[in-house]
Amino acid sequence: MRPLLLPAVGFIAIYSLLPHKELRFIIYTFPVFSLVAARGCSFILNNYRKSWMYKLGSAVVVAQLLLNALYSGVCLYISHHNYPGGRGMLELHRILPPTADVSLHIDTYAAETGVSRFLQQNRIWRYNKREDLSPTSPEIQMFSHLLMEADDNRIQLLRHTHQPIAFIQGYHNLAVDLARFPPASVRLEKKTVLMERKTNPQR
Repeated sequence: MRPLLLPAVGFIAIYSLLPHKELRFIIYTFPVFSLVAARGCSFILNNYRKSWMYKLGSAVVVAQLLLNALYSGVCLYISHHNYPGGRGMLELHRILPPTADVSLHIDTYAAETGVSRFLQQNRIWRYNKREDLSPTSPEIQMFSHLLMEADDNRIQLLRHTHQPIAFIQGYHNLAVDLARFPPASVRLEKKTVLMERKTNPQR
């Protein structure tokens, strides 16, 4: 395992000399460490009959594998609710007929929470991600639909021209109550909103 481990450690050591550090710089080494850890776990499990130390180590290995699986499952469930922008795009395509004349503006928050070109499923619809538009911009009235952060103040500023047609919930926090089963639950709140232009905009 040393031929694999030493280059990875050296890679991290070299990058640690940089003044600017980010996890993405060294994430490529994680599979190497996972492989080394798996080899160590395999060695302990294969020798569990030799002594009580190996038996104790085997119990620890099995326990950490179960805890890791549980933790990964919880994180996967939470991350499912962490993309309200992308879910908003799917909801728009679900509730509107494909032949509708749609001009959609996607704000920065929605774009950062799951919106991608892969979700632009309708070739005749127009998708726009301009970042210089605000709720008070005259150009915003040109869009038939808006996908934006569910901010009450911004929604209020658009009340004369657009109306909410769907709110998309997303992850808010994790609540723990030991008196319930399961003891942990995910709390959701409105994160994004789909707005539709009114037929007769008010002045």
